[in-house]
Amino acid sequence: MPFIKYLAFLEDFALDMGGTVGTLGKQKIRSVFLSKNDEIKIAPVICYESIFGEFVTNYMKNGGNFICIITNDGWWSDSKAYKQHLSYARLRAIETRRSIARSANNGISAFINQKGEILKKTSWWKRNAIRFNINTNSKITFYTIWGDFIGRIFGFLAIILLLYLFVEYRIKR
Repeated sequence: MPFIKYLAFLEDFALDMGGTVGTLGKQKIRSVFLSKNDEIKIAPVICYESIFGEFVTNYMKNGGNFICIITNDGWWSDSKAYKQHLSYARLRAIETRRSIARSANNGISAFINQKGEILKKTSWWKRNAIRFNINTNSKITFYTIWGDFIGRIFGFLAIILLLYLFVEYRIKR
């Protein structure tokens, strides 16, 4: 998870509700898993990491040519959150132009193509297994290189514009 370095003290307040408690740390470099013939380079994304686009792109920079998301969506219960979590996976496919195999216990497992289209999926909270052939891709996208740079530029420009309008308003008063 992002910010683990700055919020490590929160581990002392973690509740033991079963499963893993606390923080497990993170890698400095996002390493990919290799298939037996080294052709497939799997980007292993765990649960909530999939909502952070720039985090996922680091796997592509290290050679990942398809994404595998493993998640536990059951703790969201019957809310809209598990659907939103699946939607984030679709965004990651579009941003990186990588196919995604998403495995969710108590959630929606799915195969997503490089355009973000769900090709095959399971129902929520149903025991099921699916199989599908995926396509790999090694091309690096603009988003993989630059991330949220354009969004940050426009955010900065919006702040400048708001400051300008505020100053203009104060001068006219």
